[in-house]
Amino acid sequence: MKVGVFWRKFRNVEQQRRITPDKIYDDAYEEAYHHYSALKSAGYDVCLIEWKKDPRKTLEDIKRQKVDIIFNASSLKEIAFLETFGIPYVGSGIDLVPLNKAQRKEIVAYNKLPTPKFTIVDDADNIPDIDLNYPLFVKPIEGRGSAGISDENIIYEPEQLPKVVRKITDKIGQKALIEEFIEGREVTVGIIGYRNPKVLPIVEIEYNSTKTNTFEHKMYDKEIIHCPANIRKEEEKRIKNVALKVYKILNAKDYSRIDMILGKDGIPYFLEINTFAGLTMDSQKDEEGNMKVHHGYMGYAAKAAGMTSDKFIGIILESAIERYGLRDEDSKKLTS
Repeated sequence: MKVGVFWRKFRNVEQQRRITPDKIYDDAYEEAYHHYSALKSAGYDVCLIEWKKDPRKTLEDIKRQKVDIIFNASSLKEIAFLETFGIPYVGSGIDLVPLNKAQRKEIVAYNKLPTPKFTIVDDADNIPDIDLNYPLFVKPIEGRGSAGISDENIIYEPEQLPKVVRKITDKIGQKALIEEFIEGREVTVGIIGYRNPKVLPIVEIEYNSTKTNTFEHKMYDKEIIHCPANIRKEEEKRIKNVALKVYKILNAKDYSRIDMILGKDGIPYFLEINTFAGLTMDSQKDEEGNMKVHHGYMGYAAKAAGMTSDKFIGIILESAIERYGLRDEDSKKLTS
């Protein structure tokens, strides 16, 4: 079986480039190489495949390399391409990936799981009366990698809203999701597998000189990470229970990370599910000390669970292989 690891330039920072092009680095290749190396160490036949602007060239590469399954698909375009040509891939499908943050929150709320109340705004000059409790938090409705997030995104007064909404609508080119800001502890829960998903140790993200998890705070590994999170047993059980329910309700596949705020009331509030969550298990810098690749939150959780990179990435891949029945196909080939 041949595994192709996708990589695409600027995949993690393409939205932030529109706001601070001078303050970003591209870790796309290094991240993919981490996965490639892990799978190679685990004994898989694996190759790197760059996602091209012309998908026909990508398809040619896949056919030339005789790839059976793709790892590291990281956008709706890539998922739609793989679905169109019937190429198996690791991760969530066309039923979940296209949904924006608001749609995911609506599904979670419909299933009676806690998530902050919200509204959507698409015009900074025509913001309607907002029936939400201040403070508020504003973010891109389809944001990624904390793009567009800084401390100014926490809104304490109505007059602060237009500037932040404009940053999102005009610079990033998306609608703004405005939700009630829940004060508490930021936690994130990685889950791997499909038929019998495994919940990894909880990661708590403590802010370092910021009020929220800003782009630079996250992508430059400036957070204070606690994993496993230092929380009471009953809170741990509650958080993992909500995370697993969200994972199943949204039909996530093979791996995802669920972001939540543990409120002062002890309730874990769902914020977002990351279907293309970072899996790297270390930070890397170049000889001059410049960031090359940041540490993935699921990587912290995997290490806390006692996993090596080859075991961690291998389990995720095997989930997809089992889901597609590819092992059975290999057996059929051997016996035919």
